[in-house]
Amino acid sequence: MEHQLTGNEEFTLHGKSAGITAMDFWRWAFSDLIDNTQRGVMAEFLVYSSLNRITHDMQIRINWLPFDVTSPSGRRIEVKSAAYIQAWTPENIFAQIRFDIGKKLAWDNATATSATVAKRNCDLYVFCLFTAKTKDVSLLDLDYWDFYVLPTSVLDEKVPEQKGIALSSLLKLEPVKTDYAGLGAVIESIKL
Repeated sequence: MEHQLTGNEEFTLHGKSAGITAMDFWRWAFSDLIDNTQRGVMAEFLVYSSLNRITHDMQIRINWLPFDVTSPSGRRIEVKSAAYIQAWTPENIFAQIRFDIGKKLAWDNATATSATVAKRNCDLYVFCLFTAKTKDVSLLDLDYWDFYVLPTSVLDEKVPEQKGIALSSLLKLEPVKTDYAGLGAVIESIKL
């Protein structure tokens, strides 16, 4: 497993400092948090951080797992995010809230192969919604995030072949809605 970087690590050229750091890269690459890709990774971090104390030796994000986060009790969590505002849309145009719930082929790092049958490879979903309707609100303001937690078994029973779900349809499935402060407890206590 890779070790966690601090941001102070320097790029080198010919064995000497190139004058740029990992933090410089992060600031350049990941400052646009409203971008769908960055927002999705940030939502995964919010779920992870709601379950785990953030320390200098915390687990780093692992790509290519068939789910996004594992809770301390071992629950496998798929994290999905959406927002009313998008990086590329005008201020007064709001996106329809829709989440991907399609079945996926899981990748197995040990065998370097993917599964032959697509399925939902998690115990539960956390649907993360950034609710601000203006670009003046920072994605770092946790007061503007709603979280909807739903066991995968509900999706498998009610919408087994559905690939996406609108917020209005999701709400009909009665997920547990919470804010960031209650998210970790809901994840660990929701009946699977």
